[in-house]
Amino acid sequence: MITGVSFQTKARTVDHLGREQIADTPTAISELWKNAFDAYARYAELNIYDGDPTVASIVDDGHGMDRAEFVSRWLVVGTESKATTDRTPLDDRNGLRHRTRQGQKGIGRLSCAKLGPILCFISKRKQKKFVAALVDWRLFENPFLNLSDIRLPVTEFEAKEEFFSEFPGLVAELLENVTGGEENDRSDRVRRAWSAFDALYAEERDVGTSKRSIAPSVEVTSSLKGITFEERHLRQWKLWNGECEHGTALLVACVNHDLEVQLDDKISDSSDERTKKRFFETLSSFVDPFVDPSNPEVNATDPQFSNAVRAWKGDKSGLVLGTEKQFNLTTVQPMEHQIVGQIDDAGTFRGKIRAFGEWVSGECVIGPPKNLRVPDRADSRTGPFDIYIAAMEFDRKNTTHTREEFTYFQNLAELYAGFMVYRDGLRVLPFGRTDNDFFEIEYRRSKNAGREFWNHRQMFGRLAISRSQNPNLTDKAGREGLLDNTAAKTLRELVSNILMQSARQYFGSASDLRKELLPEIQGSNREQRANEARNKLRSKHRKEFRNKLRALSGELPSFLNEVSSLSAELIIESEEDIENAQSRVEDIKTRSLHFKLPGAPKDLGSSEDQYLKFRQTTQAALAEIESISQRVDEAIERVKPTSPRVLLEKQLSRNAAQIHHRLRGWKKEIEGLQRQEFERVRLLFDQRNKYFHVEATPLLHRLDTGESGYLELSKLMDRLRVRIDAENEELFAPYVGALESLKESVDLEHLATFGMEELSELRIELERLNSLAQLGIAVEIVGHELQSYDEIIGEGLRRLPHDVKESKAAKDIEFGYEGLADQLRFLSPLRLAGQKVQRWMTGDEIFSYISSFFKIALANNGVTFEASESFKSFRVFDVPSRLYPVFINIVNNSIYWLSLSSIPQRRIIFDVLDKEIVISDNGPGVDPLDVPSLFSLFFTKKIRGGRGVGLYLSRSNLAAGGHRIRYEPNPQDLPLQGANFVIAFRGAEFSDN
Repeated sequence: MITGVSFQTKARTVDHLGREQIADTPTAISELWKNAFDAYARYAELNIYDGDPTVASIVDDGHGMDRAEFVSRWLVVGTESKATTDRTPLDDRNGLRHRTRQGQKGIGRLSCAKLGPILCFISKRKQKKFVAALVDWRLFENPFLNLSDIRLPVTEFEAKEEFFSEFPGLVAELLENVTGGEENDRSDRVRRAWSAFDALYAEERDVGTSKRSIAPSVEVTSSLKGITFEERHLRQWKLWNGECEHGTALLVACVNHDLEVQLDDKISDSSDERTKKRFFETLSSFVDPFVDPSNPEVNATDPQFSNAVRAWKGDKSGLVLGTEKQFNLTTVQPMEHQIVGQIDDAGTFRGKIRAFGEWVSGECVIGPPKNLRVPDRADSRTGPFDIYIAAMEFDRKNTTHTREEFTYFQNLAELYAGFMVYRDGLRVLPFGRTDNDFFEIEYRRSKNAGREFWNHRQMFGRLAISRSQNPNLTDKAGREGLLDNTAAKTLRELVSNILMQSARQYFGSASDLRKELLPEIQGSNREQRANEARNKLRSKHRKEFRNKLRALSGELPSFLNEVSSLSAELIIESEEDIENAQSRVEDIKTRSLHFKLPGAPKDLGSSEDQYLKFRQTTQAALAEIESISQRVDEAIERVKPTSPRVLLEKQLSRNAAQIHHRLRGWKKEIEGLQRQEFERVRLLFDQRNKYFHVEATPLLHRLDTGESGYLELSKLMDRLRVRIDAENEELFAPYVGALESLKESVDLEHLATFGMEELSELRIELERLNSLAQLGIAVEIVGHELQSYDEIIGEGLRRLPHDVKESKAAKDIEFGYEGLADQLRFLSPLRLAGQKVQRWMTGDEIFSYISSFFKIALANNGVTFEASESFKSFRVFDVPSRLYPVFINIVNNSIYWLSLSSIPQRRIIFDVLDKEIVISDNGPGVDPLDVPSLFSLFFTKKIRGGRGVGLYLSRSNLAAGGHRIRYEPNPQDLPLQGANFVIAFRGAEFSDN
């Protein structure tokens, strides 16, 4: 007999479709944001709250649900509305234009299970009651429960305040899915299922394969009984604040580790650091940032949707990421390389190309690969899509950007680079992440980086697709990429072809355009290296000048005595006296050439007085010699020699002997240098001749041992040849050019030093920039504190009732708060405008300033800040803007390292020891190996946020005022045993003076 039977569905089906199907936490959040988008929300936020347990809330202002919709739609997996045409009533669109649904399978809501085990759902439609439900996703992990045996508690209420009184009832009813509740068939099945699950856990525990620490039934019941939600978990919901009449909130308790990590400002664990980076990388550009309203595209559109993630510690929040924080099209439009255009149904690209900062004239057309048949069937066609890419040269010497632009875009790439895909304005995952190479960008680059050009981590770009134009580009079940069908394969081939062809025609090493433009670009960038060479020569010139000045100043008194003696002894009464006088004057003039100095540097520093005295003395000596020479000329006129030719011949002989003597001296010096240089170059040639053989021979050994194959080693050897040949060219080509210039009698020293002293006049400007850099560091730290105040005030304004927020008084407060005048007053002593005024500053004044400056940072990190009476009573005469940044930098470093330590009582002390100022903390201190580099530019050991300029500028700042700073590695006799910085202030006064 034939009978009909039905599928039996286990509870674990929901777990398989939800938690196990979603790849990771960011993907789950993305799915829930897309659900909010489908509900015509204008915003969706994830808020993570510290506490025990940690709670996360995802809130939106979509049209919401009532009880009937929650039961018939939210609790139905694979809701039919996701598979049919959009039936969203006009009234539910909240004034927004039509949106194509992002969800297709009706399982996106199950992503909640990825965030944490306990979910409280709260929603409300306009003019309807609130609906709330409670879910524990661990119920669906029980393999012995049928899906129909699990019942989720649902309730309705009129006012939001009723939620907290209704919540205990939701918990009690949900617990019956474990305890069984009243005696009936379902209760018996539930109890047996959990007994079997607990027994399975015990078996797994005994053999060491269980991932649980306690029995599953105990785990569920104990956590549910201890769970509570607070009013602060709902404050960011606009419905809760009265800003709108509809929306949905998802409250998740006992959140996973990926969300808890977002609460940590400073992370020392590398695994957690990668987790935060991946979280940011995945969600930071959720809404298409490349939309240009002035340039309509096929698919790209502004979805009129914003998102954010905030981390809350108490009532203070920090913005982790969000629409307001991400970059946009105007940020990357100045980049030197760009591709902008559309790919039509036939797979042909038409658009604009910008290469090396210039737009290529005319429309650029790139056809599909010749070996690709672009499908045109309705069930397999790819459809048209938009493309935008911005990038730059990866090597500084090849870029058309300024140094500042190059650095800015490099830093931007660290956060936002990637080639992404957006559907109807929202991001499709995992495109754009470092571990995704769907378009084989890195694969091609590994074969020939120069020719292929594109680098996933140094390009900003996206494809824009849509449900309507690209219906066959559908997501995989787990929302991790596109379903690998004909349309997706064609998309990959088309995009890969555009990237390859554009690289070969415009950007890569095979491009004729690159070959044409690069020499000129590199030539302009050589200026940087020329500046470095000039600086080196300038330093050499300064050192030689000072050494020569010191030596000649020592010889000058003896020479002056000889000039004075000659002047006193010179008597010319006969023709014989004329010859003797001329000989002595010529000799003293020749010797005076020895005291001729090269052009003096503009800033001689401590040698300035010595140089002025030397110049005055030599000028007086030369004037005396000229006076003696005039006396000889007058004597010749008076005596009227009888044999002038004889005297002139003798003068010629003497002068020739002097010139020959000087020439012989130069010849001897040049020949000595040439011998030394010839030997140096010979040895260098010998060394470079052997270098390639030494480096390449180990490759043969790798082939012999089978460690690597021939093709790989052949490529490695070729790369080695190119590298060594380039190094040889840098060594010898300039040398040959210099010799050729000498052959043409080009004065290389004059060329090298020409304008060098004119450039030194920019020293004042450099000092101003140095001051600006110091100010920048201080402002950067202030910016961190300003953000704290900004978020506190902003949060307070957001929490005001709607009618109060719209009042003129509230508007005035909001306008005034934007200035943050109270915190900005700390910048007043650091401003650059006006004359820098020196004044007496006391230690008490410095301590008060730093205390106020770091008030929030000290409190948040549990740091006690003290100053001894001897410090408070000392005083120093200097410019405040010179000293305050020093204390700011050092204290900021102390707070950072103390925050990463496990010390229970964190302390920072300002003290005086042997008339030197000591800044001391009880943190981990500085590694002895790092002490020599501590004040070097760009040296930092911070995992995040360190630039390595603070201590360098602190030392420079203090040196400008004649002060000195050092790090004391031996903490004995110092206030605390951690990091200790000691400052010796010039002219400081202490209370025991």
